Amino acid sequence: MNPDPNAVEPPQPPAATPRIALTRKQCIGIPLLASIPLLALLGVFGEQRVATRATSRALEMRVVYPSRFRYRQIETLDITVRNVSGRTLDTVTISLDTAYVTRFSSVRIHPSPGTPYVIAETNVKPLESRLVHAELWGERYGSHRGEIVGAASADTVRQQIRTFVFP
Repeated sequence: MNPDPNAVEPPQPPAATPRIALTRKQCIGIPLLASIPLLALLGVFGEQRVATRATSRALEMRVVYPSRFRYRQIETLDITVRNVSGRTLDTVTISLDTAYVTRFSSVRIHPSPGTPYVIAETNVKPLESRLVHAELWGERYGSHRGEIVGAASADTVRQQIRTFVFP
């Protein structure tokens, strides 16, 4: 076929530069979503345990607790109380904060508490240690704060603890 010399050529499209248009929510959300795998690789969402220590004239208390773990997982809370005085202590009581412990379910404490969340250790000799072991099941997610108190006669040791349960 011969091209028609009188034929009109169709107009060319205008030149446009490609452009990405994002809403404000997208500008915030896309980097946030992209950062989640990176934070997971760095261990931000993993389980973590913290060891703390508090002392007084007669007692030394070491607490190893989960600072973060996932919903419906079981983690342990270990409290070691040591008599650092030169005399035998008749009774050492370890009290777990009710507001903290009740945020978990299926809590098992060994040795078993006589009254709710209060464990009494008797005849603690000089430089002797006693261990209280608890298992916590993450039932409610969020941040949970509490205090553990060790007491022998007029001597008291306090330790603040905080656990975050991921959804």
